[in-house]
Amino acid sequence: MKRRELLKLTALAGTGLALPRIAGADDVDRLATVERLLGQLSLDEKIGQMMMSYPPLDKTGPVPIGSVIFVGNLLKSESAVLERITSLQSRARIPLLIAADVEGGTLNKLSFLPGLEDVPSNRELARGGEEVARQWGRKVGAGMRHLGINMALAPVLDVAAKGMMFESGRSFGADPSVAAALGQAYSQGLAESDVVAVGKHWPGYGDLEANTDHHFVVTERTTGEVDRQAQAFVGCGDAIVGVMLANVGYDSYGSVPAILSTDLVRSAHRQGWLTITDDLAIDALAEATGGDKDEVVRRAFLAGNDILLTTAPIDWDKALDYRGIVKDLVAARPELVARVDDSVHRILRVKARAGLLDAL
Repeated sequence: MKRRELLKLTALAGTGLALPRIAGADDVDRLATVERLLGQLSLDEKIGQMMMSYPPLDKTGPVPIGSVIFVGNLLKSESAVLERITSLQSRARIPLLIAADVEGGTLNKLSFLPGLEDVPSNRELARGGEEVARQWGRKVGAGMRHLGINMALAPVLDVAAKGMMFESGRSFGADPSVAAALGQAYSQGLAESDVVAVGKHWPGYGDLEANTDHHFVVTERTTGEVDRQAQAFVGCGDAIVGVMLANVGYDSYGSVPAILSTDLVRSAHRQGWLTITDDLAIDALAEATGGDKDEVVRRAFLAGNDILLTTAPIDWDKALDYRGIVKDLVAARPELVARVDDSVHRILRVKARAGLLDAL
């Protein structure tokens, strides 16, 4: 077996969990860079790498986190996005993952870019087939890369024949194999511009009517049905670098949001994926922890999620102290340093795959 193939099968020491693939002819050099950077980071910096938030309010100082999400009014002007991202990257010790919810139809966030005014919804892509999905992935990826956005929180891989995902056009349909083929094609199109794709919402939103942005929802779904819907993600293989976990609770997995389920996080890691929470700033999540918002963050970290996402600025005075909550846990339980290292290793490998570490 070639060395590169061996690297693809590398497992985290002691866990048996696969690692995100590093693509390209220089896999060995990129892996060496990952190991070197991991060894150079302080614990505070490692915890910062595990955070994704709205851009920090401080527009001049160092960026203390590893990833940023662009949402809402941040995505209105080409020049403003370019300027903001250039500033953020210039102030980061390690290049940032810059993410956005890049969907089509009525949720199209990139309509201000020429050629992307009418990105189709997943339902419309399904009518066109895999080649159309791949072509749109190329177009969207080129636009994202022009802006400096290197991570698509897409494609949506939730299979649905009714409910919110179906009615909004966000779902490719009710067949997991069809969703997998279309999602894989779209993600491969994105990858041509070095944009990495994150499928959502693992292990599948399904036919639910309720919106978990506003309500804590527990669905009655057997492990067999959860596995069936998850095949839409599994079928994408390493065309996606990771998954965003659902805020849905499944009665067959403890009736807690998927982001708090060690079993569901671990199942994603076994596929070789990075794991990202859905938005931890959502008030409804605290219903799963007796109203304790800090406990949501603690349990999301302890469940094994690699990136903790909040749409609040990390330095907003009204935001939770996400980094402090994790740091306090690690201080009380030093064995968790190894768990932090596992996540940062995955994060850095995804950054390497996106070409972000090539100049380091």
